[in-house]
Amino acid sequence: MSALLKSENSRLEPRIRVLKNLPIDMSGDFVVYWMTATRRYRYNAALERAVEISLSINKPLLVVEGVSVRHRWTSERVVTFMVQGLVENISVFRDLPVSYMPWVENHKDTGDGLLRRISKRSAAMVIDDYPTYLPLWVMNRAAETTSVRLEAVDSTGILPMQMSEKEFATAHSFRRYMQKNLLRAFESSPKAMPLEGVETDLTVDSAKLSEILEEVNFEHTPLEWMWRVAQGKSIGRKALAPLNIDHEVRAVPTKIGGSSEARRRLDSFLINKLDRYDVGRNDTDDGAASGLSPWIHFGHISPYEILHAILEREGWTPADLDEDSTGRGSRAGWWGLSAGSEAFVDQLITWRELGYNFAFHRDDHHSIKSIPDWAKSTLYDHAEDRSESYTFEQIEAAETDDEVWNAAQRQLKEEGLIHNYLRMLWGKRILEWAPSPVEAAEWMIKLNDRWALDGRDPNSYTGIFWVMGRHDRPWGPKRPVFGSVRYMSSSNTKRKLKLDGYLEQWSVGTTFGSSKL
Repeated sequence: MSALLKSENSRLEPRIRVLKNLPIDMSGDFVVYWMTATRRYRYNAALERAVEISLSINKPLLVVEGVSVRHRWTSERVVTFMVQGLVENISVFRDLPVSYMPWVENHKDTGDGLLRRISKRSAAMVIDDYPTYLPLWVMNRAAETTSVRLEAVDSTGILPMQMSEKEFATAHSFRRYMQKNLLRAFESSPKAMPLEGVETDLTVDSAKLSEILEEVNFEHTPLEWMWRVAQGKSIGRKALAPLNIDHEVRAVPTKIGGSSEARRRLDSFLINKLDRYDVGRNDTDDGAASGLSPWIHFGHISPYEILHAILEREGWTPADLDEDSTGRGSRAGWWGLSAGSEAFVDQLITWRELGYNFAFHRDDHHSIKSIPDWAKSTLYDHAEDRSESYTFEQIEAAETDDEVWNAAQRQLKEEGLIHNYLRMLWGKRILEWAPSPVEAAEWMIKLNDRWALDGRDPNSYTGIFWVMGRHDRPWGPKRPVFGSVRYMSSSNTKRKLKLDGYLEQWSVGTTFGSSKL
């Protein structure tokens, strides 16, 4: 029986980490997939692996998707977006031959020990592999408290995180690695439909499941309450009112969580923006950015689905790769795609997965300790150069003398994101204004993790510490505060971008602070 569980027998083997190498417990009632980061059905390697195990041992499969509200940056914004995806998953899984159990932590049921209690009734468990924040904590906690075989499965990107043996210092070096290993990574691609072709009914007997859930002291989250949360606006706010979460960070009405909304936005991007992405992604008026990062972050859409849609649109095959430049780290031309697609795919894979690679290999990926030695030295050497400063409260409230920066901060607070290019400027100015490099890093993390829909993510920390020199090189001439770290200014940004419309949109007294919720 144990041979059936060896990950080497699975096509997904490069994506599987065995956290508890125990034999399967054939007295268990089901296999459990604890969904924490890959909150979707399509292109879900963890779900595919759980199905694989269930079929191999002839046990049903219980999928548990939980939403925790007891973490530092939980807010109406985060909970609403997650519950919107969860409510959609209820409909999706209703038509699939597995059992699906949605659950939201609330003021009456904290869910303490729920994973441990359910694991006691399971034959084996699968959990999402994720390198940071709450999903990482839950994964590590599961490894400590469960008493059955536990596998973590990686659905984070195109290249499995454990495929590389180390972190990469630059995008160029990671791009070289990606070019050499892409086709090998493709071999472990998750299926578009994890249950396609499965004819066995893997659902747990309803009466048996009710009995088990009663034994483990599990209380179902009322569907009507989840529906009200998913409505957002005043209905959602009222439903969320009893929870001990950040009620100042409200949901964003224009951004609805869930896979169907993610695919709708992907389709719109492919039709209207991809062809001009290489030249228009930094435009502030009708820019060509995809805007998909919140849905990617919460696992509502897979990078594989996005990549597959682009490659299929262009009729791409591996024969289109430029074999002569493989491993050279060329930023453009290697894929054999159009200029817009080539630029976007480089962002989707190289820059996005560079952050996941770094977080996977470095426990200090969310700390200033992770920046290169040259950056530490130059920033600390120039730490006393500051001539202008603001308090954290002034910065969070967008009360500075820099109208460009204020506009970016207002966009973050209201929309849960910042325009692509201005996100870099946003960080550079905080580095200038904070009392020290250490506090600058702390302030950026606090602001981004609290307000950004796509915060608390490896890419968030990549962006924040790029501001301080990570994945970059020394620049000259040396400047006050920055030393040899790359410098950016609002005046230069004004000359580079057409900002009139953006500044008007995010000025005081316009959209910011309006009651759209």
